[in-house]
Amino acid sequence: MASKQAACLNCRKSKIKCKREVGAAVCEKCEQTKTECIIPNFHIGRQKGVKKYVLVRRIVGLLTYTSSKRTGLDKAIFQIEEAIKKSRSDSFSKEGTLEQLQQLLGEVRGVQEASDADAASISIPQLTERDGSGHPSDDQLALDDAENPLQLLARASDLRLTSPQSGDASASTPGSRYYTNESNDAVDVHRFFLPMKAYLDQGPDLDPIDVGLVTLEEADMLLSFFHDRLAHTRWGLDPQVHTLHFVRNRSAFLFTSLLTASARFLPSTAAVAKRLLHHRLYLVQQIISRRFRSVEIILAFMVNVPWMHPGAHAGDDDTGYFISLALSLALDLSLNKIIVPSQSFEPDALKRIPKADCIDATRALTMDGFEDVDPKSEWGQRLLRRRERVWIALFVLERGVCLARGRSYSVPITPLVMYCDKWHNNAVAHTQDGALISMAVLRRDLDGLFTSVRSRCDSYRVIDVGSKVADEIEATIEGFFTRWNTAWTSAIGDGEHRTLPPYVEILVTHTRLSIYSGVINHPTAPQEVKRQFRASALSSALNVMRAAIQGESRLKSMPNNTVIMICFAACIALTLSTASSSGSHNLAPSVRNLIDETATSLERIGSTPSHRNGTSVLYGKYLHELVKDAPAIATNQHQYQSVANLAPQTTTPLDPAMFATASDHVDTFGHAQYPLNWGEPLQFSAMSGNEVIETVMNSGDFESALFDIPMEDMNSFAWMDWMNPPDFGFQ
Repeated sequence: MASKQAACLNCRKSKIKCKREVGAAVCEKCEQTKTECIIPNFHIGRQKGVKKYVLVRRIVGLLTYTSSKRTGLDKAIFQIEEAIKKSRSDSFSKEGTLEQLQQLLGEVRGVQEASDADAASISIPQLTERDGSGHPSDDQLALDDAENPLQLLARASDLRLTSPQSGDASASTPGSRYYTNESNDAVDVHRFFLPMKAYLDQGPDLDPIDVGLVTLEEADMLLSFFHDRLAHTRWGLDPQVHTLHFVRNRSAFLFTSLLTASARFLPSTAAVAKRLLHHRLYLVQQIISRRFRSVEIILAFMVNVPWMHPGAHAGDDDTGYFISLALSLALDLSLNKIIVPSQSFEPDALKRIPKADCIDATRALTMDGFEDVDPKSEWGQRLLRRRERVWIALFVLERGVCLARGRSYSVPITPLVMYCDKWHNNAVAHTQDGALISMAVLRRDLDGLFTSVRSRCDSYRVIDVGSKVADEIEATIEGFFTRWNTAWTSAIGDGEHRTLPPYVEILVTHTRLSIYSGVINHPTAPQEVKRQFRASALSSALNVMRAAIQGESRLKSMPNNTVIMICFAACIALTLSTASSSGSHNLAPSVRNLIDETATSLERIGSTPSHRNGTSVLYGKYLHELVKDAPAIATNQHQYQSVANLAPQTTTPLDPAMFATASDHVDTFGHAQYPLNWGEPLQFSAMSGNEVIETVMNSGDFESALFDIPMEDMNSFAWMDWMNPPDFGFQ
């Protein structure tokens, strides 16, 4: 009788021993019952090697099973030890599986020893954990990546490919035998679902130095110029991280973009700027076609937005296209998520944030290709903060572009932006982080202000007093900006008097103008509200232009988006400054003079140096044409004389530094030739912000026909419709 032989189907079904002589075709049972004896030629049951996968699944289940006797690391160690014992007693278990289990056991024991040592030494500062509590129940019950099916598949594939059996990239998996193409090349299904990782745009055909466009010395000079002179208008970089060596090794696109931006503003680099510009266009095509992706590529798209050359039409530049590409890559690389553990966010806030909006620090570094960097080290912290900084900068950039150009928002307000108020208070923070966060907070909270103002207008009743409603809305708006100024002026202000930088001042004042314009055009706003806010809108528009003129020396690198904001303010002021026939004063000559000064300043900024080809040149020329084609206003000498008396006679002492830049340029502007009976226009460009407001408020009534800004709501400005002369009655 053979020691091992397959049982026939009848004996297997009856669960009795199948007795059969060696070589016999029929067993004793079937011979007695006169039935057909069918002996299978294969082993029925679990196949050899399958138990290994069952064992791994059993371990995963054991690690998540709640034991009444053991908890935490003790439970995990006990369960792994039991799995190893069972594997050794199983003759089908492979040596690789045992080694993997033993390695896992060693890692778990190491974690336990490290946690015991940390608990004994309270003098070592620790990073704030995500939950901040000693109760593991919430995290144990939670399922990572449950909100993202693709991430869940990626996590499973990542665990599969880290086993010793799958170390060979060419080896096929059990599932790959069912997924083959016509040439019978195996397709690894697990690798298809691997987690997203950075794919760097590197190579001798991409690097501008290797291609021969610039030398190493020129590149070093241009990059230093960017950090010193341009970084304040394009947030997102950290000079401690984005050094020449780092940028060059991480992204040819970012490297070329930074060099191109700097070359535009140096008189001696015209030829270099032209070569780099062509190479940058080539790199954009390569990134799209070859699917390159990294944090640095996202930053490169953002760096190119502020100073794009004008196209054939005002809407022909690639601003919207680049922002959409940056947003898509940022979401793929999880830049919208808070990195945990974190030192930049309050522990109480982290407890309220879903796990889907967080990413582990080690996982984030691995995704970027920094597997060997310790996330607790200073370098690791800087690398992690660079991810969060890029997302916040993208949010600020996209919201500003949408507000200025009339586009719908696409970058969402994620928890990273919602709780970023103290993000800049960090030991490894960059000096520009404060200005970045101030704008992020302003843009983030603006939606709530819009909603509040709109709601108050919609709830207006006939029995309500219109002037009281106007005062309520005005108080709401003033309270919003007062809180912002109180929190941020001292933090990001310049000089002894902590004044806002010109770039930030223009952004803030333009935001005011956007709100006032929205109230004027809201369909349910009372007439008293619209009338009162016409004066507020005019003063805000004048202050936008005043800040641009006075800060010209510090706005040599003015971004295109700021140019659009200034021109929008000029068009608003040009219409609102026309008084009604019953009005006692006329500000039009003074306003048109200010617009002329602003247009000249924009032309000068956009043409310096000569090869810059800035968009502001076109906008400046257009403003000159608007003023030139504006209809003449019939006035008399004594009427304008009263306007001259509107300027405040006694004012508080002003900071001389505020006028240092204005005095250098005011006398060089080419003023428009107005009728002699207009007298001398007021010099709004030499006033302070408060003086401009006081002058406007004392200028008379604003009961002329309400200016209809072409927009559907307060968040959606019609794309450049306000730049159409017929809309203003100019033919």
